[in-house]
Amino acid sequence: MLKNKHHTVFIILMMISGFLFTTCGDAGEQKIGKWDIFQVSVKNSKDYTDPFRDVQLDVKYKSPDGDIVEFWGFYDGDHTWKIRFMPDQTGTWEYIATFSDGSKGIKGTFDCIESDIPGMISVYKDNPIWFGYKNGKATLLRSFHVGDMFFTDKSNTITGEEWSADKRKTFLDWAQSQGYNTLSIASHYLNRVDSNRGAGWETPDLWDSLKQVPDPKEYARMEGILNDLSERKILVFPFAGFLGRKSDFPHDWDTQKFYIKYTLSRLGPYWNLLFNVSGPEPRLKNKPFLSYEQVNRAGEYIKHIDVFQHPLTVHNRTGDDEFKDQDWLTFGTLQGPKTVNRKRLYDGLIKNHHPSKPLYAQETLWPGNMYHKDEYTSTDIRKNAFVMLMAATDINFADMDGNSSSGFSGHMDMNMRDQERHDIIKKVWDLFESFSFSDMTPRPDLVDEGYCLANHGKEYLLYFDKPGKAQLLGEKGLYSIEWINPVTLSREQDKDFQLPGEISTPDSGDDWVIHLVRKE
Repeated sequence: MLKNKHHTVFIILMMISGFLFTTCGDAGEQKIGKWDIFQVSVKNSKDYTDPFRDVQLDVKYKSPDGDIVEFWGFYDGDHTWKIRFMPDQTGTWEYIATFSDGSKGIKGTFDCIESDIPGMISVYKDNPIWFGYKNGKATLLRSFHVGDMFFTDKSNTITGEEWSADKRKTFLDWAQSQGYNTLSIASHYLNRVDSNRGAGWETPDLWDSLKQVPDPKEYARMEGILNDLSERKILVFPFAGFLGRKSDFPHDWDTQKFYIKYTLSRLGPYWNLLFNVSGPEPRLKNKPFLSYEQVNRAGEYIKHIDVFQHPLTVHNRTGDDEFKDQDWLTFGTLQGPKTVNRKRLYDGLIKNHHPSKPLYAQETLWPGNMYHKDEYTSTDIRKNAFVMLMAATDINFADMDGNSSSGFSGHMDMNMRDQERHDIIKKVWDLFESFSFSDMTPRPDLVDEGYCLANHGKEYLLYFDKPGKAQLLGEKGLYSIEWINPVTLSREQDKDFQLPGEISTPDSGDDWVIHLVRKE
């Protein structure tokens, strides 16, 4: 459910007047899919010195089951305001939109019908170390990092590199065919004006730093592409967040709050958006651009006013997550450990994994990135990916040849991709999702070797990055057991296995997955 606010006076007025407000015009009825965007325009002919700040369009929505949700509209230019909302219940919704200065607003209803949207991205209710949708189903983020020019349709004004809507479509068609369901996008929401990154790309620049107001046309330009991603059922992580490194976000707190609130009025109703306070690395050692207190302040504010409760994080520097235990932080975003030492990788992830929050490994498996000291062979990609998943970590993958704006990830040129890398990570994700992963949690305490996910007493998933054996302290009982070779996907099965006990991999092959399910 959305955050609900019951207002007795408002309900009484609706009962008495049949939801009639004499100051409001009547809007026509629409049919809106569940979790989709409801939108209506509101004209106001009054001239304001600053229409963004001088007046606010307040909206109250009444759900089919009677809850009242307060939200607000936004100024969209040319004496036009808009209201947007994301309904989470089927049935008839009622709404009233009123201007704070008494100017004429609107009222109306819309019908929310079933849709093919899986629900707003959220935390998986039954096991909150994983992501899920508000419809109750778990999901595994299959994330890919893409470069700064994603949201533009123009060539780079400095380098001349070409980019277009057609090229973006070709890339997205390919990404979906590879099973990617999430994109981490660099210059979003604000352009990273940095050489060989955002500089020269005319991406939507949401904040007009000269006028100190939002730019509605720039928001609309971005939203057109977000709409396409929503239609494609692709989730979005904004790499730079609300307050981005080397971008023109407002720096005084009152203006930051205004900018954040305006952005939420437009983007809050999108079901497929993850929220990020700031990035990349606002707390980067020796090069911070926000203080610890400033990150917390912005995170708390976003959490407080976001009625839709989008998952919220901050892009952390390499090392431990200093915001892991903050109440406003919904999921962790971690860089590293950047290593092919699988034990060090696993221990670092487990240490930073909050017991009731998902963990998103943002820059932890980026083959070809110059800041990863270890080179990733094809085998390392496979093994690291499995170890990360066994730590209940969602992976943001990359395909680079230098910094984060290089290679295929940076340019999205289909000729630059290393297809083998993508096929490897897809194969790992496909195999992992064939198990009931969302019912399980990391249990390193149950094995003396290898890596273990468990729904204790019911199901166990083990991963060995080389042939070996382990003592599994599973709950006593009889289990079916299966050995899976991650390279060939061959499977060997046995009917009965008694736990607790010693489990060993076959002597052949390289790494192995072992799956045990309790027998009735």
